[in-house]
Order: sequence, then structure tokens, then C-alpha cells
Amino acid sequence: MLNLARETAEICIDMFGEDITFAGQPARGIVAKELVELGAYDPVVERRTTVSVLPDQVPEIQQGLPVIIRGKTYKVDQLMAVKDDELAKVVLR
Repeated sequence: MLNLARETAEICIDMFGEDITFAGQPARGIVAKELVELGAYDPVVERRTTVSVLPDQVPEIQQGLPVIIRGKTYKVDQLMAVKDDELAKVVLR
């Protein structure tokens, strides 16, 4: 059975993704600078670097993991909402 969400996620990674290193493992991700709301109780909006990845193509996403993008090392700050078989958006610091 065709999983449209997964097919769409893979096409997006193929078309818009670039090579990154996620927790020491080579991967592909879609890198962006965007406004994100951080914090649950006193939310703050900041312009941050994000990377969208296929969750099953990277190590388990945890706060503090290193992510290398274009020669610069970031750390995972938080994982935004993700559904099975779709792209996971990770906020970096």
C-alpha cells in the first residue's frame, strides 16, 4: 500500500535536502532559518536554524546531539512535532 506521507517526505529530502552530519552519522536534511516559538510557559519567538530529517534515517533525536551543517556545528535544542513516516523538524542552537 502506498504511504503518501512517506513518499512526499522522501521526495522533499531528495529535492531540497543537503548533506549533513547528525550525531556523527551522515544524513540528508532540509536546512532553513525560520521564526520558531520556544518554551511552553513563557513562549519566546526567535529566528533559529532548523533542519528537517527523516526520523528513521538519523540516530534517535535527543537534546544536545551535534549536527554539522555547511561546516558549522550546532546542537539539537528541541524537536518540534513529528508524525510517523514524515519529516521531523529539529530546532538547533
